[in-house]
Amino acid sequence: MDVELPKLADTLVEGTVARWLKQAGQAVRKGEPLVEIETEKVSSELEAPADGVLEIVVAAGETVPVGQVIARISGEAPVGVHHAVTAAPPAAGGMSSMRRRIAERMQEARARIPQGACVREVDLSHIQRGSRSWTAYFVKALAAAVPVGNVGVAVEVPEGLVVPVLKDVPALGLDQVSDQIADLASRAREGRLQPEEVTGGGFTVTNVGGGGTLMAFPLVNPGEPGILAQGAIRDGRCFVTLCYDRRRYDDYSADRLLARVAEELARL
Repeated sequence: MDVELPKLADTLVEGTVARWLKQAGQAVRKGEPLVEIETEKVSSELEAPADGVLEIVVAAGETVPVGQVIARISGEAPVGVHHAVTAAPPAAGGMSSMRRRIAERMQEARARIPQGACVREVDLSHIQRGSRSWTAYFVKALAAAVPVGNVGVAVEVPEGLVVPVLKDVPALGLDQVSDQIADLASRAREGRLQPEEVTGGGFTVTNVGGGGTLMAFPLVNPGEPGILAQGAIRDGRCFVTLCYDRRRYDDYSADRLLARVAEELARL
């Protein structure tokens, strides 16, 4: 049985075989983790589609197009000595395929999307946050202000940045949003996100203030109308930046949207 590189996201055209979890010539069982695939959006484990013996076609470290055969699982071991396929040496500069694709996407965004931005200072001193994340409040406020159902949350991982998507945010309570963000972020850093968890976002939120940054102007993700960036919170206040696609919002409508976000935060 052929094992092909699957289409892990709507816009995916290629992926990198990051690491084989089984060796060539080794017996595998259906459903066992077989290989880690790295893309611009997610690092994901593929499972063995059948019982059998593994024949590796594409070595670790190679980037191949969607649909290409990367391995075969046969009913019996092929004749001969079986050698494990090891990772290829890192490319010059050490940049991972995820970081390379992120850089390419950001260059595309800068070149093709007319970027606009506006900033407001918001008062969060009334919020009794408890154990909830600050990001949960901004996700809820944005979902109500746009309005939008699915909101992506930028998560930093060792290989770059991934954006898991919270689905049907308006139907979730703040505690549910906070819990889902924590769960998605944890699994993103462990490389355990499923393909459907990084697609379908209608807007993105990024917490640039987590490391102390007061204000930032992130690039809009291709295919989305904007991205909301919260800065560091000091004395109950923070700067919030809305970066937007000027084809979707003009200066006035973007400012009104950001004002609605501030109003929704005041209600939480």
